[in-house]
Order: sequence, then C-alpha cells, then structure tokens
Amino acid sequence: MSQNKTPERQSNNKKKKGQKSRFKKFLLFFVIFIFLIGFAAAGTAVGLVVGIIKDMPPIDASNIYDLLDESSFILDSDGEIIEKVQTAGYRAVVDYSQLPDHLIDAFIAIEDERFFDHNGLDIKRIFGAAWTNFRTGSRQGASTISQQLAKNLYLTHEQTYTRKIRDMYYAIQLEKQLSKEQILEAYLNTINLGSGAYGVQAAAHVYFSKDVSELTIGEAALIAGIARNPSRYSPMSTLEKDQVDEEKHIILDDRDLIYTIVYNDNYKTRQKLVLNNMKRLGKITEQEYEDALNEDILSQLKPNRFAQEERSSYFGDLVKDEVIDLLVKHGHSKEKANEMLYSGGLRIYSTMDARIQKILDEEYENQNNFTDLQGRPLLIVGEDGNVQPQSAMVIIEQETGKIRGIVGGRNIKGRKIYNRALNPRQPGSAIKPIAVYTPAIDLGFTAASIIDDIPVYFDRGNPSNLYPNNYDHRYRGLITVREALRHSSNIGAVVMANMLSNNNDNASFNIMFDYMEKLGISTVVRPENPYVSSNGKKFSDATYSTALGGMTHGVSPLEMATAFATLGNQGVYIKPTTITEIRDSSGNIIIENIPNKNQVVSPDVAYVMTDMLQNVVTSGTGTSARLDNRQIPVAGKTGTTNNQKDAWFVGYTPYYTAATWVGYDTPDKLPGGGARMAGTLWKKIMQRIHEDFEPKQFPASDNIIRKSICNVSGKLPTEFCSLDPRGSRIQSEMFIKGTEPTEYCTTHVQVDIHVPTGKIATEHTPPWEVEPRVFIQRPIPYDPSAHGGRVPADYAYEVPKEYYDPLEDGGLPPFGDDSIDGSTDNNMEEPPIDDYDPNSNNGNSVNNNNSNENENGNSNGNANNILDDILSNIIN
Repeated sequence: MSQNKTPERQSNNKKKKGQKSRFKKFLLFFVIFIFLIGFAAAGTAVGLVVGIIKDMPPIDASNIYDLLDESSFILDSDGEIIEKVQTAGYRAVVDYSQLPDHLIDAFIAIEDERFFDHNGLDIKRIFGAAWTNFRTGSRQGASTISQQLAKNLYLTHEQTYTRKIRDMYYAIQLEKQLSKEQILEAYLNTINLGSGAYGVQAAAHVYFSKDVSELTIGEAALIAGIARNPSRYSPMSTLEKDQVDEEKHIILDDRDLIYTIVYNDNYKTRQKLVLNNMKRLGKITEQEYEDALNEDILSQLKPNRFAQEERSSYFGDLVKDEVIDLLVKHGHSKEKANEMLYSGGLRIYSTMDARIQKILDEEYENQNNFTDLQGRPLLIVGEDGNVQPQSAMVIIEQETGKIRGIVGGRNIKGRKIYNRALNPRQPGSAIKPIAVYTPAIDLGFTAASIIDDIPVYFDRGNPSNLYPNNYDHRYRGLITVREALRHSSNIGAVVMANMLSNNNDNASFNIMFDYMEKLGISTVVRPENPYVSSNGKKFSDATYSTALGGMTHGVSPLEMATAFATLGNQGVYIKPTTITEIRDSSGNIIIENIPNKNQVVSPDVAYVMTDMLQNVVTSGTGTSARLDNRQIPVAGKTGTTNNQKDAWFVGYTPYYTAATWVGYDTPDKLPGGGARMAGTLWKKIMQRIHEDFEPKQFPASDNIIRKSICNVSGKLPTEFCSLDPRGSRIQSEMFIKGTEPTEYCTTHVQVDIHVPTGKIATEHTPPWEVEPRVFIQRPIPYDPSAHGGRVPADYAYEVPKEYYDPLEDGGLPPFGDDSIDGSTDNNMEEPPIDDYDPNSNNGNSVNNNNSNENENGNSNGNANNILDDILSNIIN
C-alpha cells in the first residue's frame, strides 16, 4: 500500500514525521527544563528551610509547663519586688486521664482528624489546603495539633511562612520527644478558649461552672469550636454596662460593678460543624448527634470568674494598664504590648512608696475608721460580698506627678478588679475650687470680690424655683469669695460661676469646662457631645449644678487628686503616673517615663487658691482634716452631694496631695457624718504619712501683696467699716499685684437714728433721742417680699427703711441727768418752751420727711397735742 502513495502524500508524511520529531524533542526539553527549575527551586527551598532551621534553638519538651510564660515583675520606688505579673487569663491544668473521650474526639474532629496517624505534619492536609488556597484565593490553615502546641509554647502568632516552617520543625521534634497523649494533654491545657480561659478545664469553669469531666457532648463540641477564633466563637461577650441594650442582648451575668456578660450565639455554626465531623468519623451516633444539637446551651451557660487569691493589687492593676499604654505609644501593637507584659520578663519600676501604701492598706482594714456619729463601725455586706459603705483614696506627690499610694476599696480580698479610685462619682462641693474659684481668680476676681448670698433663681428650666439652696438653708448676705469658699456657699459658687462671663450662661459653662479639663478632669460632658441614655435622652454638664458638683458622670478620686495637685504644684499640671521606667529581661531600659509638665494657671493664682483653701481647713468646713502638726499646713475642700450619697475630702500639704471618697457602690444616702468620715480618714492617713517630716510651708509668690479691706464691700476700708455693729469688718487680704482695690467702701454708711424706734431721724425728731449709727447699704437693694419673706443674715444691719414720724412715734423726755442727749457736757441749749416750733427743721437724720398736713394746709392737730404733752412733762 505504501508503493501506491503519491509523491504528495509521501511528502506530507515526511513533514508529519519531522513535526512529531521536533515536538518530542521540545517536550523532552521542556520536561528537562521544568525538572531543572523544580530541582533548582527545591534546592533553593531546601536551602531556605535549612537556613531557618539551623538557627533555631533546640527544645526540651520535658519542661513543657514551665514554658508558658516568662513572668514580668513590678518593683516599688526602692527597687523591691511588690508583685509578679500573672499571665493574662485563667489557667487550670488537668491530667489526660480526667479528660472525657468525647471532648478529645471533638478537638481531634475539628482541629486534626488524622492526629494519631501522622508524625507532626499532615501532608495530605497541607497539599489540600495549598490547592484550596490556590483555587479560591482564601487562606485555609493546615496546622496539626502538634504544630499549634509548638506555636503556643515556642513561637509568636505572626502570620509568616518563616513561622510556619519553624512550627513544622518544632512539631516534629515534639512528636519525637512526647507521646500522642502527652501532646494532647499539653495542648488542651494551654489553648486559648476565649473569655480569659486557657485550657479546657478553665473553659469548663468559665462557661459552665463545672469540671471538665462533667461536660456534655454539646458543651464539649462548643468548647472545641472556640479554638479557631476565641473572640468570635465564645458563647458570651463581656460589655461595659453602658454598652448593654436589654432589648438586643441576653444578659447572662450582671453582678460585676463594671461589666455585664451577655449571650453570643456565633458559636452555633461552629459547634454544628464539630458535631458533623464527630458523626462522620464515627465518634458519635446519629442519636447522640441529634441530642447534642438540641441541648439548651443558653440555659446551661453559667458564667463564672476565677482567679488566684490576691492576684493583684489596686496599684498593680494601675501599673499594668499604664505599661500597655506606654508600650503602644512606643510603637508596639496592643497584642504585642500584652505579650510583653504577661510573658516578656519585664522589670517595671513603679512610683509606689511602700511605706505610704502600707499605711493606706492598714487604715482601710481598720473598721474603726468607718463609723456613724455614735462611733459604731459601719460594716454592711452586700449581696455581691462587698462591704458597704465603700471608700477610695489616692496619694500623689504633686511636684513629680508620681502616684505614691492608692486604694480602691475596703475589705476587698482576691481579685481587685473594681478600682473605685478610678470610678467617677459626684464630687459635690469639692469641685468648687476647680470649676469656679480658680477660673474666677485667673480672670481677675479676687479673694475679696463680693458675692451677695441671697435667694437666687438659677434653675433655667423653671425660673421661679429657688436654686440653689445652701446646705444649712441660710443666707449669709454680702460675703467675700474667701468666705463663700470657706463656708462652702452653694449660692456663692453659682453666682460666681454666672459672673465668670458677665451673666452669659453658655459662656460661663465653657469657661468652667475649660479649666476643669486643663486641671486634669476628663469626664466633662459638653453639650456638643452629650451623653445619650438608653431611652434616647441627652445629658450634658451645661448647667449650674456643675458648679456644685452635680455632673453627668462625675469625677474619679484620681482626677480630683490630680486637679488639686496642680494647685499645690504652683499651677503646673503633670499627668499622674505609676511608672518611672521599664526594663527588658536583660536589664536594658526600653522606656524611661518622663511626664510632660504644663503651666495651666499662674503660680500667683495657685497661691491665692491655696491660701483660701487653707482657711477652709483652719476655720471652715474642713477642720476635721487639719493635721496636729501645725508646722505642716493643709489646703483642701470637703465635698458632700445634696442628697448625701457621696462624701469627699480633697487636700494637699507642701509634700503630698490626697483625695478621699466615701459612699455606697450603688449610690444611697450615707449615715450621718459621711463628710466627717472622709475628712477624718484623710487626716488619720496623712498624719501617719507626715510623721517626722520637717516643717514646710507652701511656696510663696513675689507677685502677691496684702491690703486691708472691708469684707462687706471688698474695697479699701473707711472709719465706718470698723464701727459695724457686728464688729470691725476690716481684715487683711492678699491680692495679685494689679488686682488690689483702689476705691473706698461705700457700703458702710452712718445714719442718724431715732433711738426708741430705730427709725431714721427727721427734722421733727427730738434731738435728744437721736444717735448716729453705722449700717450697710447694699449696692443692689434687697426686698424680702420678692423672695417669700426670706432675709439674709445681714439684712438686720441694713439702713432702716422707715423714718421717724412724730404722729406715730411721739417722743420721750430728756435724759435723767437733765441733758437733752444723755451727756453732762453739752453746749446745746434747751429750746425755750414758748419758742418751740414743731415744724422747724431741728432734725439730724440723713433724710427728712415732709411735714404732714391736712387738706386745709394746717399742721396736724394731733401732732400738736402730742408735743403739748411732751412739753408739759418737761415743765413738770
């Protein structure tokens, strides 16, 4: 058949043969090329792997539980260790023999179903994951349980191929050194299972309040499903209380004072996947699968909080928070910062003065420091096990901003999670120096500026309401700023707040907010960014109640101490700190904490405020806080809310500033003496702290001068100021140069008075019944009838409103010594009886009444009759 082929067919066959030959050569060449590339790539890959592995330190799996963390330590200001930083979360180790089979089966089913068949690496799963990732562009994991354990023990959680190579290598090493059961035991005791639980025993406790051996199949599947993403698949979430919406969230536990635990149903899909895998692998039957799916997990959840006894102190908790903040500010992620704190072997040098902290702890354990007015200890144990009433105290060294001691509650054992020193409460009158009087002095008012403590109406929602009232429901009348602060006048504080901007409410509020924030208070709620309650109502601090310490959120003891410390530090604000430096495990300084300083008010303003606050302690509402050592002065302020639910004393010496708060965790009226309790506790602690200290005064200012003033007008005194019927009103007062008064008092006046009636004398008043007396005359007249008959204390010393009327008031004969005015040496002659004219102008009063006339223009006959009787008596 081939001989019959035409030349053309023969030619085509030759061409085809040539093409096939060339294709085979190309294919061979391509295969060889790919092989060479693959060989080279493999060689390169092997070289890379070898390069990574050869630098890895060997492992010793025999000490596996010792590798969970390298503890960090907190040291006091003297370099002594005060606390070991415990690992983040709760871990409870359990033996393999105590682990139920269905729990082990659940983890193997979802995390590593060929666990008992491989040597640390699941090759089939690796190639399967690689193909899935190539085909879908997703990132599917293929880590075995051995690899996960290696990562948890020896490596970081970074997502890189280098780390994957390392955990593969370490997984193989673990498999060589440990049995499968030992690997499983270590893995199930170290894995993060959310909500602070590390290991399956901890998870059983935290979620179900039971031992791991008691877990049902459904519960075991739920816990196994969490491992993939603990924050997402945990059956409960922890929210701050103001984040909880009762219509949206199912509350599991609301006992904590800060956080609420709510139900999270994200676990369901993951739990079902675990159960499906268990059924597919023959670990559970169809019936067991159905029963597990139908378990009422919501009713089975019983959140619990476990921790080691005395795990941390209030000071230690504050230090740890600041370590995280500082590390983040220095470029570390929050996750890395946590890792460094809890397992990085840090040495954290704190500001704690161990002696001061010991005094605080001892006094807060002493029940006799918390008594009622009869001296009986107040020791009420609430449902949560906390003693009531509670208290907190912070002590700051104002020159450095270092927190030297802190206590966040009394009689607290174990976990000290609720630090009341950081919790905002209503500051009451303790806020007045910060929100009102410091801005006033800084804006040019003085300690001698006058406030009229009379009924006022600052309730902008109901202008006819009397607001505010003083705590004693009295009105003091014309008083200086110094006196208003010394006596804690609510009216004085609100009137002065209003005067900050010349009666512009919103401007006054903004001035108060600005100064509060400059002095370190962060919880001010401005109207442009209001607090919105769960029912949609909006609240802000743009009311005059802020001047009295009635705020939306309140202020924490720490921030109250900070604000007063700024005044004690000559107006320099320093953000309080608990840390001086942080060193790594090798002793290298990684952070040196040098806080910034900011002059927020002048030393002159701070000095005037300090001097006024000393008066509060020496002769005002704060006398209970006065130290026995008078060579160490105290400047401070009491604070009691009008419903007596919070009591404060905040004050400072030349050495330290301290804020003390007393109240119930759930606000309720304190028993009598709450404010006294705060001041007495403050004194007792500060007295011990200042034992054997050298006498020291607050630093003075060269820009301060003293002037004699009248404390009724705030101006330079006249002779009448010393003749005030209450005693001399002249006192020495300090002023920042340039703010001292230059005008003389016009409030004190001398008026001629008809002695028998106390009325102003007129020309008709018998001169022997007239006496010059000193009174006060308000710049703005006060009318009691406009205020429901209420009168201030100084109203009795005002110039009388009535004038002598001979018709109504008559007169008296001369004095017994026959003189007309009571003096034996009198040059005034007795007027001849016959010449006496009752209509003549013989009076000596500052104002004369017009003579009373009848309709015919004649003098009133009754008046003449009265005068006739007087003259008859004189003759007789």
